[in-house]
Amino acid sequence: MQKFHSTVSRRDFMKFMGITAAGLGAAGLVAPAFHDLDELAASTKGNQRRPWYVKEREFYNPTVETDWAVMQRRDPTNTGQQTEMWAKYYGQKRADEASAKGAANVKQWTANKEPGFTYRALALQKSVTRGWPAYVSLGWGGPTTNGTWTKGGGKAYTGVQSPEERGEAKWTGTPEENSQLMNAFMRYCGNAISGYGPLDTDSREYKQIISTNIKHNAAQKVVFEDVPAGYETSTKRVIPTSHQYYLVNWEMMSHDLSRTTPAQGGLFNSSDHVATILKPSTFNFLRYLGYGYVGGGSDDGTPFVEGASAILTGVCEGSRNNVFSLTPEYGPIGRLHNYVTNLPLAATKPIDAGMFKFCYTCGKCANNCPSGSISTASEPTWEIPDINGIPSTMHNRGTKEFWSDGALCRMWRTEYGTSCNKCWGECTFTTNSRAMVHSMIKTTIATASISPLNSFFAKMGDTFGYGTDDQKAEEWWDYSLPILGFDSTVVAFDGGYRKTL
Repeated sequence: MQKFHSTVSRRDFMKFMGITAAGLGAAGLVAPAFHDLDELAASTKGNQRRPWYVKEREFYNPTVETDWAVMQRRDPTNTGQQTEMWAKYYGQKRADEASAKGAANVKQWTANKEPGFTYRALALQKSVTRGWPAYVSLGWGGPTTNGTWTKGGGKAYTGVQSPEERGEAKWTGTPEENSQLMNAFMRYCGNAISGYGPLDTDSREYKQIISTNIKHNAAQKVVFEDVPAGYETSTKRVIPTSHQYYLVNWEMMSHDLSRTTPAQGGLFNSSDHVATILKPSTFNFLRYLGYGYVGGGSDDGTPFVEGASAILTGVCEGSRNNVFSLTPEYGPIGRLHNYVTNLPLAATKPIDAGMFKFCYTCGKCANNCPSGSISTASEPTWEIPDINGIPSTMHNRGTKEFWSDGALCRMWRTEYGTSCNKCWGECTFTTNSRAMVHSMIKTTIATASISPLNSFFAKMGDTFGYGTDDQKAEEWWDYSLPILGFDSTVVAFDGGYRKTL
């Protein structure tokens, strides 16, 4: 088995960095942070790893004492979930009145706006969904019901009831309150990082950033009209003029599967699991509040270049590789989606964590790109280079970038036979979160931005075994990794999940 990491100890690494035990606490330096995972895999004995204090017992000897001489197969016909059992043990009258009593309690608590029964709490309860119904897909203006379903007598899907349908006023909050509302709701539904921006007629987004037409379809223009809801035809996709805000989602993907590329190039995109819940739930939540969104939330259904909207709203920074952007929390490993909405939102600002500047001296993605599609230049440029001797029509002027060759990238992926995505796994920022040294390096990159030190950090990724290897597609099966392949606690600062740095 190939080693996942080097066996350099934390003490040796800190000594190299000039950091003493006194500065970090001697206790933190006792055990090495970087182990040879061959040893760890060998010690699991085929079982899932559990905390060190968990002891295994003999088969059929759980901590709940069991008399196997008495135990018989259970008849599960009757359970406490049945009203018949309520009546049997507590009387028919109480069983019959239970539902009405509960409904009266909820009605009173809701009227009094008790905690857990406020407008936003009810919106949370009603809006979270496991996905669109099988006969529904997300279109530009919202969910679209399959024609076969309605022809067969099924009703068109509309989502949760709007305030008008419920007979109450729509939600009203300040842009700041609304942003916090969306942060909390979308985080619960699977979104890692949120960004918000303006789309009024005075904004740069309206004038310069929003696309002229839909991706891969020059005939279908993006236009604004004074209409109550978005819609589309074969020649246009319409954004209502009332929709003057946009939101950006960063949905996580698997760090460890990204390192199994190019062999398993498409598998690390676990953001699709998240989006299955996030997209319909966000639609329903906004609808419950009395608002809506347009934009399909997909690569081909967005009015923006996703990376541009994410960079402007501070979700990400740019990168050497034009395919992905970089977050301080997760590096490049995530998926971007955006929507245009009429819910007033407080704009979020661009960020600087030193990552794009780090790309100047790193180049790890470019050096490991099998097709040579990523620029190896030492500095970004305003000038868009020719593609294989032909002027590029794939890029948009106005930013100082490292310009990638998207055509060669996609063609090579097709020729190779997998989705490749090797650059994602090779990125120096594709690291997991628990080793303290990663936080220290990110802090140094953000605050110092010293070129020789940045070069050293980039090389350390190779030294410690980070990066991609087809063999890791086999090793992956042996490791104990997070649910869905990502650590969601990285963005949690409350609730005891981590210390605030």
